[in-house]
Amino acid sequence: MSNYSVFKFREFLNHTFMHQKSQLFIMKQETIVNESRFTKKTVVLFLLTIGVTAFTIRFFLIPSTPLSGDSTNYFVYAAHTALHGRFSDIYYLTNNGWPLLLSLIFGLTSLDNPTFLMSIQKISSMFFSVITIIPLYFLCRNFFGKSSSIFGTALFVFEPHIITNSTLGITEPLFLFLGISSLALFFNNNIKFTYISFAMVGLFTLIRFEGLLFFLVLSIIFLIKNRQRPKNLIQYPLILLLFVLILLPIAILNIETHDRDSFLDELFAVSGYSYTHFVQGEPEIGDPIYGDSNGFNMQKFLTLASTSIIKFTGLLLIPISIIFAIVGFALIIKNRKNIKLDHKKITIIAISVVMLLPAAYTYGRGSEDVRFLFMLYPIIILISTFTIEKLKNERKNMILIIIIAIMVSGSIIYLETKNVDLEYENDVFTITKVLASKTNLINGDSADIRYRTSVGIIQSWPDLPPPTVGESHIKRSINIIPMTDEKTIIEFIEKHKQKGLSHIAVDGNEEQPEFLKEIFYNERDYPYLNKVYDSNEFGIKYHVKFFEIDFGRLNEI
Repeated sequence: MSNYSVFKFREFLNHTFMHQKSQLFIMKQETIVNESRFTKKTVVLFLLTIGVTAFTIRFFLIPSTPLSGDSTNYFVYAAHTALHGRFSDIYYLTNNGWPLLLSLIFGLTSLDNPTFLMSIQKISSMFFSVITIIPLYFLCRNFFGKSSSIFGTALFVFEPHIITNSTLGITEPLFLFLGISSLALFFNNNIKFTYISFAMVGLFTLIRFEGLLFFLVLSIIFLIKNRQRPKNLIQYPLILLLFVLILLPIAILNIETHDRDSFLDELFAVSGYSYTHFVQGEPEIGDPIYGDSNGFNMQKFLTLASTSIIKFTGLLLIPISIIFAIVGFALIIKNRKNIKLDHKKITIIAISVVMLLPAAYTYGRGSEDVRFLFMLYPIIILISTFTIEKLKNERKNMILIIIIAIMVSGSIIYLETKNVDLEYENDVFTITKVLASKTNLINGDSADIRYRTSVGIIQSWPDLPPPTVGESHIKRSINIIPMTDEKTIIEFIEKHKQKGLSHIAVDGNEEQPEFLKEIFYNERDYPYLNKVYDSNEFGIKYHVKFFEIDFGRLNEI
């Protein structure tokens, strides 16, 4: 090649390089301009619009029926505390942070109507779910621009699982708010925000025992990050003291009230249980997961835990996160050489991995619920937002609005397909009230009476039902005698009449034993069963029948 040719080639390369450099500069400037359009006012407007829309969706989906499940335990603790103006000395919860907060909220209103207070509990849960968009936005801003961070908040707040959970009045909305807030504050370089971050973790621990794991991860990251900064490092004893001081007042009050502290109780119980069963390998006889008479069943525990995590992680991503998260993960793998791990990314990964431990424990014990994996949402949202950051056209930020609109629509459609039949739920509540007025003991595989705890609360208000032996649950208005190996209704009655069995309930469910279905469809063949209630006669769609046992006629048979 001639010198002239070499010169022209170099000139061509220089021109090309400068042109590309110029184009990159222009693109960068356009991005800056586009991001600059998102002023503080614009961001606030977006977040406010998203928040109001999210709360409205939740408000229309909130069940009109009373509380059920775990939420009733939180309610009675909160109600008893509010009614008496002090820590409940009757009820006991391992984590009482959420019901204590509820008791303060209840104290701001009238305590005359338990149904109204149950609605307040649900609305409070919804409120914390919606305002989580604020710390989540700032968390996303540690990794992405303003527009993409707004997308991240929308992805969270319009997630159907999050929406449904927020209407139940349980702990997840509050601990997600506190957990995400602590992460967002932790990433701020100002040591004052670090203090607030660990204070948030302390409050988190009062809500859920898992907060301790959260604290350990942030502590390790803090010590590693500041190992070359003695000025910050010497702050850790004060941070640790702050964390302890958040927990200490509640611990003291628990000890004064119950002669024990829930947090320490749980810590020692888990340690002792883990040592006995994991280290020594001693089975808990009768535990279907941990062991039987043949010994400790670790394999079954691990299999159930791992398969459940995979299963419920998949459910967690459906419907709107799955595409963004999978694409985002693929992009991260593809660009892994260009992605540098800093303390922020390591923290998110570490938190996600560590928070799988309590989920694995719960799943290994046989529980099944997607909510145990909710602390994976920060990493899911960040991965999904990475997808948007890479794929969206920076020149057309209207695409953000379109994506959010599609997200909201998809969420609503999904919720509609999975929507609770409110008419059926109201029927169940009405039927449970009727049954509770007639008996406090019923056969298993009977009618749907899941509101029996709330019915007991409402019927006895302002006196609350007493707790069970364990103190964490309350006595239900109706107890159930499970069906075992009985072949006839007479056999079942004779077996359990000494317990006070006086009524039989049937709804014709195909999963009921055959003799119960026979009673439902051929009641005249059972003269010793006097029908005292038929829901269809009162215009109720859910068809249930209650029968009172006539022991006189039964003895004649």
